[in-house]
Amino acid sequence: MKIIKIGACIILIVSICTLCGCDYQSNVKPEIPIVAGNFDFTVLKAGQADAIFMQTENHSIILDCGEKDDGDELTELLQEKGISNVDYIFITHFDKDHVGGFPEVMDNVTASNILVPDYEGNNDEYEEYLKTVSNKGLQITSLTEDTNFILDDVLFEVSVPKKQSYAEGDNDFSLVISVTHGENAFLFTGDAEADRLTEVLSEFGRQYDFLKVPHHGKANKNTKRFITTVKPTYSVICDSDKNPTEDETISILEFVESEIYSTRNGNISVLSDGKEIKIVQ
Repeated sequence: MKIIKIGACIILIVSICTLCGCDYQSNVKPEIPIVAGNFDFTVLKAGQADAIFMQTENHSIILDCGEKDDGDELTELLQEKGISNVDYIFITHFDKDHVGGFPEVMDNVTASNILVPDYEGNNDEYEEYLKTVSNKGLQITSLTEDTNFILDDVLFEVSVPKKQSYAEGDNDFSLVISVTHGENAFLFTGDAEADRLTEVLSEFGRQYDFLKVPHHGKANKNTKRFITTVKPTYSVICDSDKNPTEDETISILEFVESEIYSTRNGNISVLSDGKEIKIVQ
């Protein structure tokens, strides 16, 4: 349980593990489930921001909510799919381009589980997030240890930051999520920078079929080591014409012969049947 004071208000954040319809464990990796259906997700065109909506056969997941103005687009996508309750919302960290759209989303849908890293942000969007949590009485799980769970035939492994502080601040507090669906493996890295990528490699240091490129394609001292280890067949970068991916990152991705997609060109839809991956933009 965590009590956070904002101005004259005391906001009670309750950490829960009431995760319905799934197996939920910490530090114990289950076997990869037998494929029984599809796994798909959409990476929204949201400028230099992350907003991703995922679906297993019977469950739905939001991975980050983009900036404040992106909440509308994410809500529209949910409405198009007829979804009024999301099973999981992950906020990888509290930068404005990941948590900014959260209030708008929560004005339009409910969420069974909301998972965040265990630290405090320091921007206006974080304050709005806390107000939304307080006003709506939302139950938040602040993750303090690595966690995994299964939804239908999809395995989710969540890596939490291992330090109490980082030189890069918020970015290195990013939750990083490895997703396995049959023979296909996906890695979602938030805005992880050099120190956090070292931690990620110690946990997920293997080849992946799909990579959500860290920190909108910005390069750091560990970018080359990270990408050449992960060697993604497909890479998606959440960037924009105003803030494009750095050339160094593109060069490394091309070196490992990754097929590169950018959200600046529109939404990106990804479908896995457990053996093959199809990407449409």
